Amino acid sequence: MIRRLLRLLLTSSCIFWLTAGDALAELVVVVNARCGVAVMTRNEVVNIFFGRYRQFFNGREAQPVDLVDAHPDRARFYRGLVGKDLSEVNAYWSRQVFSGRMQPPQKVATPDEALKSVVSNPCGIGFVELAKADARVRVVYELAP
Repeated sequence: MIRRLLRLLLTSSCIFWLTAGDALAELVVVVNARCGVAVMTRNEVVNIFFGRYRQFFNGREAQPVDLVDAHPDRARFYRGLVGKDLSEVNAYWSRQVFSGRMQPPQKVATPDEALKSVVSNPCGIGFVELAKADARVRVVYELAP
């Protein structure tokens, strides 16, 4: 009886940890592998995604891509990057657009489309789960899980 309970506990805890790991896959910022950027600081990533910088440190124009509001990775990304929820991020962009200062990054529906956009733009930058990053892109920043 006790062995059965222990086995059940062990099995259920293993399933919990396996599914929790999948649900919280690490998000990373990636750039096109040919862009010439090897690593970025948190501040550089923030400044690119919030439109404050339009170029990478090497002078090449950054082409950021974002996910649509409905995708849960977008909320995770901005929460992990700047500690803000999507309403705060969207309010920031509304002010910038209204004032005529800048436009938000292009939005796509899925991480696969984001990866495709990064790969197709010479200095594309976006965020995906670490498992999706392949040889066509370079991981330049890892968000803490």
